[in-house]
Amino acid sequence: MFRIGLVGAGHISRTHVQAFARLDGAQVVGVCARRPESAERFGREFGMEIVTVDLDALIEGVDVVCVNTPNALHAAQAIRAAEAGRHVIVEKPLASTAAEGRAVVEACRRAGVGLAYAEELPYVPRFVRAKEMLDAGAIGDVRYVTQREAHAGPYSPWFFSRDEAGGGVLMDMACHSVEGVRWLLGKPRCTRVWADLRAGRSDSALEDHAVLHLEFEGGTTALCEASWALHGGMQSTLEAWGSAGTLAADLLHETGLRLYVPDAQPSVRAPAGWSRHNADWLFDNGYPQEMEDFLAAFREGRPPLESGEDGVAVLEILEAAYASARLGRAVAPDEPLPPVERAVDRWLDPSAGGTT
Repeated sequence: MFRIGLVGAGHISRTHVQAFARLDGAQVVGVCARRPESAERFGREFGMEIVTVDLDALIEGVDVVCVNTPNALHAAQAIRAAEAGRHVIVEKPLASTAAEGRAVVEACRRAGVGLAYAEELPYVPRFVRAKEMLDAGAIGDVRYVTQREAHAGPYSPWFFSRDEAGGGVLMDMACHSVEGVRWLLGKPRCTRVWADLRAGRSDSALEDHAVLHLEFEGGTTALCEASWALHGGMQSTLEAWGSAGTLAADLLHETGLRLYVPDAQPSVRAPAGWSRHNADWLFDNGYPQEMEDFLAAFREGRPPLESGEDGVAVLEILEAAYASARLGRAVAPDEPLPPVERAVDRWLDPSAGGTT
């Protein structure tokens, strides 16, 4: 039985509590939050044994630490947990920069503990089935992939802060899109990134719409679109074009379950009008499957499907995208670039993007 502690008391921690509750051999026993009232509210709701604002107190009482805090805190908190001998799960993105991400990977390697990168798209059943079809050669050689993650913007103010988030929609949504494409294609090396970023919000200088064109070893290309500019719901889709066919998958809009009500129904999370619903939202979005793989990997001493190295690869691509948008040219993820404090600095700071 793994005793699990959550760092952070926001939306994703609530999702993880519900996912872990479906698994044998897992018990969420504690929560640590920056504000005592947040920790206490979360602890009461889910019956936590440990409710604290002291990270070390949480670490002491658990076997696995799940880091669900603002991005800028991920690396330091994950490293503290690893140095205390705890397995670590880190929400996306792994850190604020690729350099920080590599430090997390090294700390876990040095301590001999497991590290899992909480990217759920590779566990989504309909995307898993799509990959099985591609791997079986259903559409021939895959030539081009598109993936989109979009909605109207995050739920918490910290997402719009350079200091706390490390970037805008690239760090929040494009991390899903990039890793979804990498995984779908078998995680080939990304060789070049072109990016166009736009900042259209009055409350933040960070990018709220991003288009990335990725080229992979072997010649396959991908278009990743991430946006906070979509009103009227959320989209999570992928499409693959091959030499012998086409494949498309829609996570959110083709659920097969629709409801019409003239007035909003909060008890079933239904707005007024037509709405689409999942029969099992947690399972359909891959969260229990993700956590089951992570805990099995820790028990078996193997890397999970989504590892710390995958989190680093995503950050390297995102940093290349920021640099590309600043420089107006393609950038290789392994291209030497000046060090930065936050990934978005490669776009916001003219001196941090690299050379033209």
